[in-house]
Amino acid sequence: DRTSDGLREVVLDEVLTIPKGETASIQIVGKKEILYEEGDKEYAVAADTGDFKMITGRSTKKLFEERLKDADFVGDITYYTYRVATKVTSTPSLSPSSSKLPTLPPNDDSNSPSMLPSNRPSGGDDTPKEYDTPNVNDAGDNAKGIMFTITSKLKEVSITGLGIIGKDAKESDLWVYYQKESYAAFDALNKDAWDEVFNGKVMLDPDEIVNIKLDEEITIPAGEKTVSVYVVSKKGVLYKKSSKDEFAKYAPSDDFDVSVGTTTKKEFQQPEKLAEFAGRFVYV
Repeated sequence: DRTSDGLREVVLDEVLTIPKGETASIQIVGKKEILYEEGDKEYAVAADTGDFKMITGRSTKKLFEERLKDADFVGDITYYTYRVATKVTSTPSLSPSSSKLPTLPPNDDSNSPSMLPSNRPSGGDDTPKEYDTPNVNDAGDNAKGIMFTITSKLKEVSITGLGIIGKDAKESDLWVYYQKESYAAFDALNKDAWDEVFNGKVMLDPDEIVNIKLDEEITIPAGEKTVSVYVVSKKGVLYKKSSKDEFAKYAPSDDFDVSVGTTTKKEFQQPEKLAEFAGRFVYV
């Protein structure tokens, strides 16, 4: 579609994600010539939006043919930024941004991964609460999967979301599984023994907690009842090595205790190391 100022807007078939601190290259090719401005020097900074920098590139006569001139892209870019706060204090939010064009509407697909809103109130039986494990700033080891248990106290707990720390600042396939007893009581390496409560792609970060909203809540009955949770990421999640015994409590919240679990090298493969899950629980 042509915009009011004569620009032709193109919506990408796939989202181009650029992790913080990294560089992406783009080549635009048209059967008819595309306008550009002649640049001062290839790889020099041509524009700085505050969220990313545009670098002087090159024009070519045809696709993958002879280089012509140093060139600066002329046009608009519509994009989203993942604004993720520090590990301990805030939750991430997803903010639409644009250099000139109107911003895209928010994603209303309730089945897709979503960022949980920041500044959640606390208190009250029906009001969401957040609990960060005390080891979030000490998580330095990584694994494809981490399996652990959670035990309730006096009240029933329903976990609606988790906060994950990724191995790398990359988009990753992520799964969360749940079982209504300790994983010591069943064949934990049998996928059919678990209920899947989340399955989606998530932009993870090694320096931040990234919240995900579970597709199904994990409910823990009151009175010291235990459930198992298994978090799996293709790109890996960070955790803290544990000096405690497996199933020893290491993260006591007001409403539940989190216990030492184990990592797995890959999904539903042999357990490797004693591990403390490092992240966040959102619950009511």
